[in-house]
This record gives sequence, structure tokens and C-alpha cells, in this order.
Amino acid sequence: MSPQPAECQAAVDAVKELLDAHFDEAEDSADDGKFSLGFRVTFDRSHSPTKLKVTCRVSKVTTDEIECSIDDPAQAKLPL
Repeated sequence: MSPQPAECQAAVDAVKELLDAHFDEAEDSADDGKFSLGFRVTFDRSHSPTKLKVTCRVSKVTTDEIECSIDDPAQAKLPL
């Protein structure tokens, strides 16, 4: 495996820094133990040197569910 380019290492370092900074906040927002942190890494090579932007997004995961049975309206009901 070849060494990562400096851009990649800088992105990994930034993700780690943001993860360290926001993990407790994300954990505190947990709903039934579920939470997420999303990261986006953007490289802008239209400048010299390359501009790097790493964004962290903390999301609370909420799950809701309804389950029911629906009688077939075309099916006649049997007398009880």
C-alpha cells in the first residue's frame, strides 16, 4: 500500500479532529442509542495550494413505526 498523499492525510486529520470535538454532542442527542455523525470532504484544486474543507454533521436518529392490518374491501365479512 502506497503512502497517502498529503491532501488525504490532511482530510483524515480534520475528520478525526471534528469527530473528537463533536462525538459527545452526538452521543448526547442519541435516541434509543442511535446517533450519527456525517463527514464531507471537499478538495478545491482551482487554487494553489489546494483548499480543503471538511464538514461534520450531527444527526439525531428518530425511528417511528405504525403497524396495522387492513381488511380487503372486496372480501365479504363472515358472520361471527
